[in-house]
Amino acid sequence: MSTLEIVFRRSSVHLVHDLKCMDEGADLNDALLDFFVRLGQALVPENGLDLERPPVAFLGSHFYDVLCKGGATDGQSGHANVANWAKRRLGTGVFFQSDVGSLAVAVNETLRDDKGEDTGKHWWLALLLNLGPPSAPSEPVNVMLCLDSYSRGDTTFDPPSRTILAGADFHAYPMEVQNLSRAGCHVLIRFRAKGDGSAGPLPDPKASVIEVSGKKFYDPEVELDGDEKASPGPEGVGAGPQLHDGYMHFELDSECMTSGEHVLEYGGPGVYKPPLRLILKRRMNVFQRHVASFLRGYLRTEWSLGKAAAAAPAAAVQTRPNDEAKVLDVPQQETANDCGFFMLEQIFLVLQLPPPTLRLLAKASVADLVALPWPKQQDILLRKEKLHSGLGSLFSAAQNAGCTDVEVLLRQDAELRQLLRASMVDEASTAFREAVEAWEVRLHCQESGGDVASEAKRRRVTAGSNGHSAT
Repeated sequence: MSTLEIVFRRSSVHLVHDLKCMDEGADLNDALLDFFVRLGQALVPENGLDLERPPVAFLGSHFYDVLCKGGATDGQSGHANVANWAKRRLGTGVFFQSDVGSLAVAVNETLRDDKGEDTGKHWWLALLLNLGPPSAPSEPVNVMLCLDSYSRGDTTFDPPSRTILAGADFHAYPMEVQNLSRAGCHVLIRFRAKGDGSAGPLPDPKASVIEVSGKKFYDPEVELDGDEKASPGPEGVGAGPQLHDGYMHFELDSECMTSGEHVLEYGGPGVYKPPLRLILKRRMNVFQRHVASFLRGYLRTEWSLGKAAAAAPAAAVQTRPNDEAKVLDVPQQETANDCGFFMLEQIFLVLQLPPPTLRLLAKASVADLVALPWPKQQDILLRKEKLHSGLGSLFSAAQNAGCTDVEVLLRQDAELRQLLRASMVDEASTAFREAVEAWEVRLHCQESGGDVASEAKRRRVTAGSNGHSAT
């Protein structure tokens, strides 16, 4: 009889019901997310299988939804909904022990269109660093990173951003952009172009080009208001007044940053001058502030109920402004269904880092954090293949051993441990860890006045003498 279900630390995966969620075009479900995170906690960190607590805590895919249920108005009141979750998974003392560096929270947001209509669910990761009350006024605590592979941003230009048809009179052929919005790899531009006919028909908006993050993208979809069509119009000069009023939609790739400069060449290179340099600045939205506030309220309650609170000065547990977060420009998903896998890969990456480094990352600037090599769409496609293969090997091992307890299988089979770990971390993962280590060296030298090259060499020698190796 074939093995249909395997279990690892209270998380189970079914061969039929869950594995289909790894097929092309399918969404990662909560069962697979919980299972893979727990497996990653055990296999990605050095000697992770024997750690009392993982360096990155994770309370399950449903944690945030349950925290907020029942009309909870903040994280303190919502704590009652999840009062024992942390203790059950991490033991007494929970997040504030030295071996826990961060808390990863899966946020399942309901996306809505401009009319407020529900357009579906979307996973993104809230990563909290340096958990607990501040030990000094200058120390950042409970710093939250928003890691979203389907970032949204919107800016309205008032007055509109304007350019002119090359060689035409200033007032004869103006083109202006009123709004720019981003949703993942999608760019939507609200534009208006007019021509009095003195220089011929209006250029075709479909020939427009946009440059983002040093890459150019062509062939936008164009939708004009009213009866206007996105066509060059009749040949020849004196075509009469024309108006193109509508939207352009460009498809970018995973590596294009959401915030920053979007350079639009309307009608094609050199057709209008100057090119429009449209700046989009991402800001925390209402929902992100809600998440930050609830999670910090939850952590404050955990601290106040813990044994450590009794010995802490009263000032250390006072509430401070708690709805801020660092919103990072990370690579975006090019597909409609990979948000869960982006979040999972981000968790795998930070699981490589030791707790002191995770806590130290709370000091990193947004620019330093954005500069880290976060996963791109191509990385996600490769990770999905490796995880699918690894899960197949795990089911085969369970079948051959007649055992569905993954922990037993892992402890008995070193080769299986290595195979599964290789499905979660690779050269790209190592590059992330090394980039964080390089930042840590720079920070240390900045604070101590030391030399970066000498400090990096010292750390390599220390790591080598300690005999660090993969699990």
